[in-house]
Amino acid sequence: MDDLNFCPTCGKDLPPGTAYCPMCGAHLSDAGAPKAQSPADEKKNGDRIKIAMVLLIITAAVSFVSGIYLYLNAADFVDTLVNMFPAGTFSADMINSLEGSLQLSGLLSIIGGIVAAITAVLAYKRRMYSLTIILCIVAALIGNLILGIIALYLIHKAKPAFTD
Repeated sequence: MDDLNFCPTCGKDLPPGTAYCPMCGAHLSDAGAPKAQSPADEKKNGDRIKIAMVLLIITAAVSFVSGIYLYLNAADFVDTLVNMFPAGTFSADMINSLEGSLQLSGLLSIIGGIVAAITAVLAYKRRMYSLTIILCIVAALIGNLILGIIALYLIHKAKPAFTD
């Protein structure tokens, strides 16, 4: 057993070689073991994960659909923009570059939707906490920032519910 300077449960300073915390009675050799959640904490964390999943599913659906729409209609968007200005305002290279940029944005949005969906599945299974957090950040950055940040916060708060 490693000598702890403080109790991981209550934070009280401990003398070296202590097996139990004199303040709260926690068994110190179990300090690295995951703590069992109370039923109230299990419900609270379950609710947090459910809300995060709904937000991620919304992010996935909106990102995926809007990404496909943008990718498929990039040329129409560029034509509309070009027709708003006098002839000769845009060179052919500028038009092609703009269309390519819009298609790339559409692809990124599709990827954001896929990542959000994968994150929702991982949250549902309550597995791979670190990967879930990383994918949630990616989904927030290339999907929906606000919903992604809220989902990230909820998943972080529900960390004890994850098995690994």
